[in-house]
Amino acid sequence: MTGRPLLLLDVDGVLIVVPDASGAVDADAEPVLALGPEASEWFGQLAEAFDLMWATTWVELANRVIAPRLGLPPLPAIAFQMDERVPTPKLRSVIDSVGDRACAWVDDDLHEDADTWAAGREVPTLLIHVDGGAGLTRRHVDRLLGWAAMLSSR
Repeated sequence: MTGRPLLLLDVDGVLIVVPDASGAVDADAEPVLALGPEASEWFGQLAEAFDLMWATTWVELANRVIAPRLGLPPLPAIAFQMDERVPTPKLRSVIDSVGDRACAWVDDDLHEDADTWAAGREVPTLLIHVDGGAGLTRRHVDRLLGWAAMLSSR
């Protein structure tokens, strides 16, 4: 493999959560950035190992609102054509966007169709299923960094 893998980042449920004890999203609750002050360090580490890309329906809004809070420059974003007929509505657009590049995808809305796609690819692919009520954790970041290190040592 040549080049760095892509890291596809969702926003809602990964970087921003709407906390609710029942696990349901309360439309009146204020969304909060699910990451603490260490997030800039995390994303600095991830940016050294991956080519970062937004995989969110926030599209360019993520560059204006989220990227500066994480110490990131503007990132490319997937322009989604959501397919609500399948369990993972973003999957078709992700497939079209990543081509034959190795990638990791971090999202709280990944289902069996995405797992099947990832397992069947000829290039390394890692899906990180995030609990939408908790968001991204250090455990996820460490898993991503370990996977990227394993790829670079090949």
